[in-house]
Amino acid sequence: MMLKGIIFVVFVALSFNVAAVCSATSCSGKGKDVLLSIYPNGSGNVYLQAPADRANLNCVLIEGHYMTLKQSHPLFKEIYSTLLTGIAANKHMTIRIKTGSAGCEVSYVRMFV
Repeated sequence: MMLKGIIFVVFVALSFNVAAVCSATSCSGKGKDVLLSIYPNGSGNVYLQAPADRANLNCVLIEGHYMTLKQSHPLFKEIYSTLLTGIAANKHMTIRIKTGSAGCEVSYVRMFV
């Protein structure tokens, strides 16, 4: 009976969603936690609202909140598509930024399937 109790506690502990976390170089978490909003602006760039843990990022966020996916990025369409898919499917993602960049430029995105 005690074994069933331990298994139940472990199962419940593993079922909780872990909020997104940011380091100096990236933010990681489930799709709906790692990005609070996506804002395509008039210049063709896309602003990605970083999670509450964004102060750890080593870059200058737009308006103190947004990472930037630049339209000039060679993989712009692929990264944007991956972000939208990751949010819709609530997949675990890592968004890597260019360290020290103005606008907190997105370097690449990794989605775990």
